[in-house]
Amino acid sequence: MQHQDVAIIIPSRLSSTRLKQKPLQLIGSITLIERVFKQVNQANLEHTYVATDSEEIANIIKKVGGKVIFTDSAIPTGTDRTYEAFKLIPNNQNINYIVNVQGDMPFIEPSSILKIIEYLKNSEYDIVTPVVKVDRESVEASSNVTVAVDSAGKALYFSRSLIPNGAEEFLYHVGMYGFRKNALEKFVSLKPTFLEKTERLEQLRVLENGMTIGTCLVENVPISVDTEEDFKKAVKFYENISKLGL
Repeated sequence: MQHQDVAIIIPSRLSSTRLKQKPLQLIGSITLIERVFKQVNQANLEHTYVATDSEEIANIIKKVGGKVIFTDSAIPTGTDRTYEAFKLIPNNQNINYIVNVQGDMPFIEPSSILKIIEYLKNSEYDIVTPVVKVDRESVEASSNVTVAVDSAGKALYFSRSLIPNGAEEFLYHVGMYGFRKNALEKFVSLKPTFLEKTERLEQLRVLENGMTIGTCLVENVPISVDTEEDFKKAVKFYENISKLGL
């Protein structure tokens, strides 16, 4: 298998404020978390784990041959859960890069994960995250996050508002992160910052503390399931691709 120095961690907590037991919701005959895992597993990396506080989620993943790391339900964020899981990986001294894939993207493309890894390894950024070029209509929902970058693609700011103001094309932020090991360790040691709390975006903690985030372009905006409406969109998307035999 490729990239032996990389771990992919999918944080998945059973309780959810906006969609009850979100990871266990069925899309077709398969749970959301199993779909996420199967998509991620197509990247063919040995060190792929689901980090969870739930026996039920763990059993689902183990039944399809996945690896699970148990983490405390009181852990506040997905990034903190990712770090706690990383510390529990056997022989983790050989892992230099950690990719955090949110457990709510059932159709995430494996190619996007591999692109993050390649970009991270071939740059000097602390963290790499994917973005998609979109028009105004595609990104106006309040739950979407846009990012402003410099000419080299280094992130300058993330916002739930459309940035830059007045533009007609934007960079939609896809919620995945590739960390260098020391960057992840530093991130979780930092206290939440003013901009992070104002925008409710933990990646701003990185920028406010002088760390760097590089962006890599990917083709498609993945469906993220956060609300009942998102879930209905995911089911509809699945039904459409099933009809096409994809």
